[in-house]
This record gives sequence, structure tokens and C-alpha cells, in this order.
Amino acid sequence: MAGRWIVVPVSLLAFLVVAVAATQVSNAPALSHWEETLPAVTIPSTLRGSVSPVDGSVVATRFATAISRGAIFPATTASFCRDAGLMCEEDVDISPYTSVASTLGQEGTGGRALGIKTINDFQFDFFLEKNLVKGAMMNLVENLHDPIPKRAFLPKEVADTLPPLTTSNLPKLTQTFNIGERTKMATIMATATYLCENPPLPGEERACPTSVEAMAEFVASQLGKEVKLLATQGAPEAAPEIQRPVTVVDFTKRSLDEGKKIVICHNLMFPSQLYYCHHVTGTKVVQGSLAAADGSTIHGVAICHLDTTMWSSEHPAFAALNIPRGAEACHWTAQNDMIWVPSHL
Repeated sequence: MAGRWIVVPVSLLAFLVVAVAATQVSNAPALSHWEETLPAVTIPSTLRGSVSPVDGSVVATRFATAISRGAIFPATTASFCRDAGLMCEEDVDISPYTSVASTLGQEGTGGRALGIKTINDFQFDFFLEKNLVKGAMMNLVENLHDPIPKRAFLPKEVADTLPPLTTSNLPKLTQTFNIGERTKMATIMATATYLCENPPLPGEERACPTSVEAMAEFVASQLGKEVKLLATQGAPEAAPEIQRPVTVVDFTKRSLDEGKKIVICHNLMFPSQLYYCHHVTGTKVVQGSLAAADGSTIHGVAICHLDTTMWSSEHPAFAALNIPRGAEACHWTAQNDMIWVPSHL
């Protein structure tokens, strides 16, 4: 009996591919681990959307094995980056990472070359708490838009085989992602490793999670399992071409006690999704509704640092606010940053 061919519309094939991918993510080990670590917290859509399509697959296992054996080749990396949802391009322009000329010839210390000493040097949109009043006008650099493109987290088994994120390991890390020396992405990676290897400030606990599991574990270790997420929402998908002030419509200032129990996770650029998370004290959380000139409303989350003594004397907040080192300074957080607090607060 002659075989029969079944013609399937291209649109149906595309639907099936998407459906299979969605099923794989919904069954991903990362989501199961999240539910076990933080059972009372529904994983935020931002993190769910950052689960790698190859999480829990043979593709991840093979790449993890290749890393552990030192058998990384350009073709292998290119295939994994594509399938895993990473960004392994070398020529990328993301302010402020590549806004200042920097090369890895300076002992790989991209952070130092950029004048970046702590994560706070990546913060903008400063204000004084006393100036946060209804009707006040504020100038925001990009209306809290996050210029960092979307990437997936590494599957845990791959993340666990990476060497620690330190500048001394930068050659191994760039090789793993097939990033050439003296490229823009290499500078970006140097900045990230420099920040992640620095010792924490007094009273600070810190981690740079490269997997969903590591993010959940750090938050739980610092705050327990009963937590909730605060994050800026409504920021534009692209930075406004013309900067116009926003108007403070409303705001909420949370108690000082809450500042003793918060974890702030800043989105860092890297080939895979990477966060710089730190458990800090001496801070206050502020939430505000900001009316933009285009008619949209940005629901921003800000952090007020009550003591900036440990900041670099060259931190831009001091000049922007005309305050001395040590004085209180507040800044809005970008769209993809995360602020974790105990759920009962």
C-alpha cells in the first residue's frame, strides 16, 4: 500500500512549535525549584519569561558537560546560545556599559575603566525624599526604561559548571560564550564580573544569580519564604526621543523598619540573564505614580539610601542633588529591577 502524505499548513506548524516550547517551559526544573523554595510566591512573569527554552533538556546537559571538560568550540556555543535564548553577539551598544571607551587590555577591569566601583554607580534619576510631593515635576533620564535586552537565565546545570564570576575568570567566561577579546560584549562582561567579585559593603549580603534557582535561593536565605515583589511597571518599551518631565500623581512611603528587610536585584547585562542582588540595611522603599508627557502612567519603585557614607565620593548622586557624601539619597529603579520584601509588610 502506497504511503500517504499529509499536508500541514505552515501556520499550524508554527503554532505546534510554540505550543511545544511553552509546554517545555511550564515543565522546566527551574519552575519546580521555585515552587519548592518559595511555595507562597507565584513566580513573577518577568522571571517566568526568562526561563531558558532548553531548561531540563539534553541540550543543556551536553553544554554543561562540554564546559566541565573544557571542550567548548565556537559552533557548539553558537548553537547553544541560539537554542537557550542567550545573547552572545560581540558588537552591542548598551548605555552605560559601552558609553565610555574601555578595553580588556587594562587587565580586564572593565568596571574600573568605566569608573564603576559599586552597583550604585549604575543608578540614575536621583531625588530627595523631601521633594517627593504631589504635583512635583521630575526629570527622568529614560522614564525608567531598561535598555538591557531580554535574555534567558542559564539552566541550573549549566550555571553550576561556570567558573565564579570574577575578573580572573574572565578569559574562561568569554571563551564559554565565544566572545572575543577587546569587543564591546567582553567589556560588558568585565564590568559584570568586577561588580560581582567585589566584597560586600558592611551589613550587606550579596549574590549574582545566573539561574532562576539561584535567585529563589538567595531571596529565601535572606528573607524567608514569605515574600512579595515590588517592581517598576509601565515604563516605555523604548527610551523617549525627547526628554520631558514626569509629574508625581501619588506616592507611598513605606516604614523605615522595612528597610532592614529588603533584597534589591539589579538587572545586569551579560550573555545570559544576570542579576546583582543584595540584602541591604538603612534603606526605605517608596512607590509613586508618575504621569509622563505622552499620557502614560509609570508606577515607579524607588529606594532611599539613608546613609551614603560607603559610596564613592565621585558618585553622581552627590553632584546631581548637591549633597555631601553620607547624606540621604533616593533613586528610582528601572523596569526590570526587583525589590523583594517580606509579605507581611
